[in-house]
Parts: sequence; C-alpha cells; structure tokens
Amino acid sequence: MALLVPATRDRILEAALLSMGRVGLRRMTMSDVSERAGLSRGTIYRYFPTKEDLLAVVAEYEQDRFAEGLRAALAGVPEDELRLEKVAEYIITYLRQHPALTLLIDTEPAFVLGFLRRQLPVFHRITEELLAPVMHNASPVREGWVTVAELNELLLRVVLSVFLVPGENSTAVVGVLEGALDSMVRLAGARSRSVSR
Repeated sequence: MALLVPATRDRILEAALLSMGRVGLRRMTMSDVSERAGLSRGTIYRYFPTKEDLLAVVAEYEQDRFAEGLRAALAGVPEDELRLEKVAEYIITYLRQHPALTLLIDTEPAFVLGFLRRQLPVFHRITEELLAPVMHNASPVREGWVTVAELNELLLRVVLSVFLVPGENSTAVVGVLEGALDSMVRLAGARSRSVSR
C-alpha cells in the first residue's frame, strides 16, 4: 500500500463507510468508494489494493473515531458532573448515527454482530482509559458491589443491547440507564451473596 496522506485516507475511509451504509458490505465495490470519495479508482487501489485491505483499515479508523468522539463528548464536562448516563448517551448516539451500522443491522446482521464482537475488547480499553473518573465515582464501585472492569462490561453490554434491539422510546432508556445499571449491579450482588451462603 502507498503511504497515505491523512486527509486522503480519511476521505477514502469515510467514503467506504457511506458506501457500506448505502449498498451494504457485500454489494459495495471499490468503484462505489471511488465515486463517493471523488477520487479515481486507481487512487483507491494504489492505497488499498483489495477490498479486504480497505475494510481492515476501516476497522482501525472506527476505533479512532469512537475514542476521539468520546473524548470530545467528555471534554467540556467537569469531572464531578461526569455520569454514566452521559457516556451511554454518547455511545448510543455514536452507534445510531454511524454511516453504515444501522443499514447493515437489517441487511447483514452477522457482519454487524461479528464486527461488534471483535471491537468489544477495543471499546473496553477505550472506555476504561477515558472513563476512569466516571467509573470510580459510580455508586456501585464506591460501595464495593462491582469493580470498574465489571461496571464497564455491564455498561457496554447494556448500551449495545439498546442499540441492537431498540424499544419504542430508547431516549427514555438512556435517561434512566444510570439508575438501571446501579439496580442491576445491586440485584446481581445480592443474588450472588445469597447463593454463596
């Protein structure tokens, strides 16, 4: 692959995401990407010789997009006001506004589930790094019901389920998510303590 100029790279990757969102992964061609990026097919092939090469870099690009977006969402919030609700809202919005995932859930659900499964450890690392103050200040962690890693796992799984199986009013779900997470953690802790007796 040729050395990519960052602006050209991002243009190609954004075009690939938009193409996936328009025609689906299987039907997306390098010509679709070329057309959406406003670049020649030769330029696309010079940087990404195959569709698989392009998709591999798209996955890395997604990790960066997610992390940068989360950083930006949390940047202006004072540390004592950071709440799990704000984090959940960002993640659900990120997933819903994704240029390809919402279409691909309907057209290629196996791809989306595989993608999310592969990306879950990456999302874990990103959220653990960026959300340490939020997680440490959450009442279930402060009270010793769960560890930061367990709360992070629960948060990501609940948020992904809200995205994958939305209810009639998902906004309301986000609004009560912090209390719901707290309750789930307490119930799970109470149940495991009664089982161990």
